[in-house]
Amino acid sequence: MLLGPPAGGCFLLLVSMFHTHSDEGIILKKTLYPDSKVRLNIFSKTFGKLNMTAYGVKKITSRRLAHLETGNLIKFTYSDRDSHLSLQETEIIYGYSKIKDDLQKLKILYLLFFILQKLLPESQSEEEIYIQTKEFIKKLNNKPLEPHDLEEFLGWFFIHGGYVDEKTVSSPSFSIVSFAEELIGQKLPRLI
Repeated sequence: MLLGPPAGGCFLLLVSMFHTHSDEGIILKKTLYPDSKVRLNIFSKTFGKLNMTAYGVKKITSRRLAHLETGNLIKFTYSDRDSHLSLQETEIIYGYSKIKDDLQKLKILYLLFFILQKLLPESQSEEEIYIQTKEFIKKLNNKPLEPHDLEEFLGWFFIHGGYVDEKTVSSPSFSIVSFAEELIGQKLPRLI
């Protein structure tokens, strides 16, 4: 933006930084607003947890809304203007329909996403955690899993996220649920 010359006769040029990025990610949470925008929490492969806004996706002509269901794995492009992230384009990679058709698996998925959303640092690459999370979700989609499978994954997540050491997690007195509740500062929903 170019402003007129100040009293001294010099021009002042203000530049707004605008960058576009492409990535793949898992939709952790979607919040709908009364207008046509949607707020998203996406765990991306390259940039970690991202909070962004998708404009115009609730319009009847938008193809993107179906891509933005919680739990979907997507390819996406977004713009970053002055630290405000705005979703541009999306392509669905996988929808994990077997999870969405099974109430118990859906509860496990939502509990996992709740914990990730609360504990992952924003805009910090966590590629190994991303890859393992994606693998856990694939297993959850394709095989019968039990709540203890989530506890094993969370133990791994807490170790690799730097929240606790391996010796503590393997202790018989260690409780994954209690530890997660203490980190998050609230009770977790029960799966059963």
